[in-house]
Amino acid sequence: MTDALRGTAQERGLKLLLIRRPSARDLDPDGPRRLFLVDVRRGRARTLTRTTPRVEVAEAAAATEGWELHDEPLLLVCTHGRKDWCCALRGRPVVAALADLDPAPVWECSHLGGDRFAATALSLPTGVTHGRLSPADAPDLVAALRTGRVLPHRLRGRSCDPGVIQAAEAHARLELGIDVLEALRPRAVVDEEEGRWRVDLEHEGRPLRVHLRVGSAAAHRLTCSAPDDRHARTWELEHIDR
Repeated sequence: MTDALRGTAQERGLKLLLIRRPSARDLDPDGPRRLFLVDVRRGRARTLTRTTPRVEVAEAAAATEGWELHDEPLLLVCTHGRKDWCCALRGRPVVAALADLDPAPVWECSHLGGDRFAATALSLPTGVTHGRLSPADAPDLVAALRTGRVLPHRLRGRSCDPGVIQAAEAHARLELGIDVLEALRPRAVVDEEEGRWRVDLEHEGRPLRVHLRVGSAAAHRLTCSAPDDRHARTWELEHIDR
């Protein structure tokens, strides 16, 4: 079944994530399955859903009809320990804390990427990703999800954006204290050479220009299962023009 789902996702240019409720480990393995189809693109964000018998999951995922709109947000926490056990070790306490506060949107999920930022959480359909979360962040994260905000000190960016825009938005929010989700919009990215980039953002109708420089962090173990120390690329803030 997973191979068929993976094939469907590849054909349609989608990312496949397997999800389960934090309390779902003892549920019927042959019971019905719920599918979500999510578009995270800016201005197009929406979530569709359907429920189907387990044996028909692959066919239902490939179908273009039979979906219905899901109006509530989803909050996926990576607990996938097979690739790197940091995700399971740090993700499961976070997902448990979130579920205790507001179980409706919370799901465990397979690998999100960015192991070194564990624990990580993906908000849908906005595509907002937060990293280096702890159980203490759960109340603020639930509140942000429900009020259209982000946590600037934990923000990794929106999954629909390339890395340089994610970095520029994260720096701008942290420096200027901007937590409203839709307060910033990317307008242009300029490679100024020699490892320097300029990202033009729009902040509530006004231009905001973020200047970044590509750097490298000191060598260290990037993830729990890393065999040796390595350097990670960083996006360092030079200055912001308002």
